[in-house]
Amino acid sequence: MNNITYSFGTDQLLQVLSLSKNATAVYTTENIIIQTANDAMLAFWGKDRSIIGKPLEEGVPELKGQPFTKMLQKVLKTGITDSGVSIPAETFINGKLQTRYYDYEYRAIKNEAGETYCILHTADDVTERVLGLAALNKAKAQQEALEREQILNEELATANEELNAINEELQDSQQNLALLNAELEERVKIRTKALTESEAKMRYMLTDAPIAIAVFTGKNLIIESANKKVLEVYGKTAEIIGKPLQEAIPELAGQDFLPILEDVFKTGNPFYGNEIKAMLEQNGVIEEVYSNFVYQPLKNSYGQTTSIMLVANVITEQVLARKRVERAEEMLRFSIEAANVGTWFLDLKTRAFLPSLRMNEMYGFYPDEIVSYDAIINQIPAEHRKMIEIAIDKAITEGSSYQVEHPVIDFHNQQLRWVRASGKLNSDDHGDPVYFSGIVIDITEQKQDEQRKNDFIGMVSHELKTPLTSLSAYIQMLHAKAGKTEDTATTNALNKANKQVKKMGNMINGFLDVSRLESGKISLNKQTFNLDELVAATIEETKLMQPGHNLIFFPCDPTRINADYDKIGNVISNLLSNATKYSAKGSTITIKCDVIDNEAHISVQDEGIGIKAQDMEKLFDRYYRVESNHTISGFGIGLYLSAEIIKRHNGRIWVESDIEKGSIFNFTVPTI
Repeated sequence: MNNITYSFGTDQLLQVLSLSKNATAVYTTENIIIQTANDAMLAFWGKDRSIIGKPLEEGVPELKGQPFTKMLQKVLKTGITDSGVSIPAETFINGKLQTRYYDYEYRAIKNEAGETYCILHTADDVTERVLGLAALNKAKAQQEALEREQILNEELATANEELNAINEELQDSQQNLALLNAELEERVKIRTKALTESEAKMRYMLTDAPIAIAVFTGKNLIIESANKKVLEVYGKTAEIIGKPLQEAIPELAGQDFLPILEDVFKTGNPFYGNEIKAMLEQNGVIEEVYSNFVYQPLKNSYGQTTSIMLVANVITEQVLARKRVERAEEMLRFSIEAANVGTWFLDLKTRAFLPSLRMNEMYGFYPDEIVSYDAIINQIPAEHRKMIEIAIDKAITEGSSYQVEHPVIDFHNQQLRWVRASGKLNSDDHGDPVYFSGIVIDITEQKQDEQRKNDFIGMVSHELKTPLTSLSAYIQMLHAKAGKTEDTATTNALNKANKQVKKMGNMINGFLDVSRLESGKISLNKQTFNLDELVAATIEETKLMQPGHNLIFFPCDPTRINADYDKIGNVISNLLSNATKYSAKGSTITIKCDVIDNEAHISVQDEGIGIKAQDMEKLFDRYYRVESNHTISGFGIGLYLSAEIIKRHNGRIWVESDIEKGSIFNFTVPTI
C-alpha cells in the first residue's frame, strides 16, 4: 500500500500557525525578536504585521517596564517553560492603553542537542473572565452586606422588644453564667484536643508521604518543614530544618532551582517542572535525581507570597530505566547498521511500510527513496513472488515465523542478488496482532559460493562415476569367473566389494541430486504405479544389501500414485538405510503403509538410539548430522534430498523420536 509523507517547510509551518484562532507568537535570540505572530496575537497587542522581525519591546513599546521580556529571556536561557494564569498586561488597544488579563505559556523549543533556539508563546485573553469574576464578587459582597443590614434591622427591632424581658431575665442569666462558663471551658478543652490530634495526624501523614513535601519561608528560603521523602532525596537529616536552602543543600549552587524559587517568590506564580534533573549528594556522591515537581507560592491575606511549598514526585528510576532502554535501542541500531542488515516494519492496520535505508539499497532503491510494500514485492522475480506472498500471509494469519531466501532484481540497474529475510508478528498487551517486522540480509556472495561448490560437486561426481562404473564391471566379471571356479572366498570378497561400489554409487548420485536440486535442474519423471509394490520391492532390496535386521511390513491395499518412481524409491531406501544404521543388529524395523484422506502415509519405525529434540528441527537441513557417541558414516544429504523430493510431490515428511527408544520417520504423498 502506498503511503506518502509530506514534509512542511518552515515558511509553510509559520503560515499554518498564523491561521490558528489561538494567539500564538514565536521569538528568537536574546533580543526577543518577533519571528512570527498570528492575527490573534497581533490583535492582543493592537498591532499589525509591520512589527514582525522587530524586538518585542520595539514592536510593542508599551511592554517596556513590564516583566515579560525578562521572563522570555529567562526561558531562552534556562530552557524551562514558563506559564501563568490571569496575568495583567498593559497594551494599546484601539489607540488606548488598557490593562488586559491573559493566560499564557512561554514554551522553550529545543534542537536535538537540547539547546533552546526559539520560544513558542501562546496566550488566551481572559480579561472578561477576570473582570466578570471581580464584578460577580463585588455584587455578591454588596448582596451579602444588604442582607446583613436587613437582618440587623430586624434583630434591632426584636432586640428592643425583648430588651425589657432580657433585663428581667438578666439576674437569672447571671446565675447560670457560671455554669455556662464551666461548660464552655470544657468544650474548648475537648475541641482543642481534637484539633491537636487532627494536626498530629496530618503532620504524620505528610511526614511519611511517598512524595517529597517541604516549605521554604521568606526570601532567604528558610526550610520551615521537610518530610522524610525530601530528606531522603536531599541526602540530609532533619538538622537542615531552620537553615536557608542554599546553606543546607550547597550542591544546588549553580543549578536552576534557586533562581526559579526566587522568581516564584517574586512573581507569586507557581512553577511546574517535568522530569527535571538535579545533581544532589547521595551517600557522599553527587548523583542525578529526576522528579516532577511544583513550586506553589503560599500567600497571606494581602496576596503577598510568604512561603513556597515544594511537592515533588521522584522518578529517577523510571527516567534512568527509560534512558537505558533508549541507549539499548541506539546500540541495537548501531549493531544492525554495522552488521549490514536491512530492517522493515509493516503496520497491519494502516499497511504502512517502513524499510530501513539499507533495505532500500538491497532492493536497488536509493537510501532516501520512499518505497512502498508493493514496490519491494515487485522486485522479487515472478517465479518466487507468489511463494513469498504466501509465506508472509501465513506468518501474519497464523503467527508463525517467517524465514525465506529469495532473489531480488535491483530496481535501478536490474542486477540479481539473493537475500535472506526473517520476520515476526508482534502483538499488543491484549494479544492482538499490531505489526509485522523483521530483517533482511544480503547472501549473494554466500549463494555464489554455494553455486561454485555445487558446480564443483557435480563435476567431481560426474568424473567419479566413470571409474566407478568400470570398477563395477570388473567386479562383476571377476565374480562370474570366481563362480565358475567355485572360489567361495573370492566370491564373498567380491560380493562385499560390489556392495561398497553400490554404496559409493548411491553417495555420488546423492551429491549429483543435491547439485541439480540447488541449481534448479532436477526434474520429476512422473508415472502411475502402486506405492505398496514399490515399498515391498525396496524392503527386499534392503534385506539383501543390509542383512541382520528383522524387517516387518504392514502393507496397505493396492495404492495408486502419480510420482517419480525412482525418486520415491530413493526416499524409502534412504529411510530404511538410516533405520538399519542407527539400530542394533537383530532389532526390529517396522514399515507401515496407510491411506488417509487421499494421502498415502508411509512410516519406518526403528528401535535405535533416537534423536534429541533440538536436532529434530534441523534433521532435514542440508549436510546436517546429529552429534552423538556413535560413529556412523554419511554426509547428511539423504534426509535433505528426501525432504525436497517429498515437497516437490506436494507431500509432507516428519519424524517422531524418543532417546534410546527409537524413531519413526513418516512421509505422505497424494493418491489418485
